[in-house]
Amino acid sequence: MANHEFKWKHFSPEIILWCLRWYGSTPMSYANISDMLAERGISVDRSTIYRWFIEYSPSLRKKLRHYQFINTDSSWQLDETYVKVKGKWFYLYRAIDKQGNTLDKQPKTLNADKHASYAHAIALLKKRGLLRKDVKHRQVKFLNNGIESDHSSIKKLITATGGFKINKRAWATIQGFESLRMLNKGQFDVWLRRDERKTIVRERGEYGDSS
Repeated sequence: MANHEFKWKHFSPEIILWCLRWYGSTPMSYANISDMLAERGISVDRSTIYRWFIEYSPSLRKKLRHYQFINTDSSWQLDETYVKVKGKWFYLYRAIDKQGNTLDKQPKTLNADKHASYAHAIALLKKRGLLRKDVKHRQVKFLNNGIESDHSSIKKLITATGGFKINKRAWATIQGFESLRMLNKGQFDVWLRRDERKTIVRERGEYGDSS
């Protein structure tokens, strides 16, 4: 992210980005991160770190989309997990490709379990022009093992938040989690490091994930 995006902030962009990376990659609270900074002689209130994450997560996700390497003809694994907001459970739908890359664009094939809602939702998206009409839908449970395993890292981060109270802030936080997970998987290495893209997903420094 460019320095001008942090204009008028009391702290340097590096400190703000540290906080985004730590909170978005590890199951720590805002208070934990505030304590870590204090040990380094930097005093930042946990409420400030919270505001940074809510403010910058959507813009980080938007910026990364411009550099995301995706084969649009790939086969996706689609599955749902759950998020509690203000005491109510909501579905959170997530997708990965065959290599385990987190995705948010359009595939050639959608692999899902046999949950009845998928066929109706996919048909509705096609009707509204939000999904290409040639996208195939396959309901074969064993093809979805990858995405079911991939949920675990995001769920650890969501659990560590202690719960959400506002839908908009829940969505902003989850966008941040997904963006940092994509970075940790090495999905932007071609752009960030100019190295050759690996076909095997590489997890770098993500707490509690051995995938």
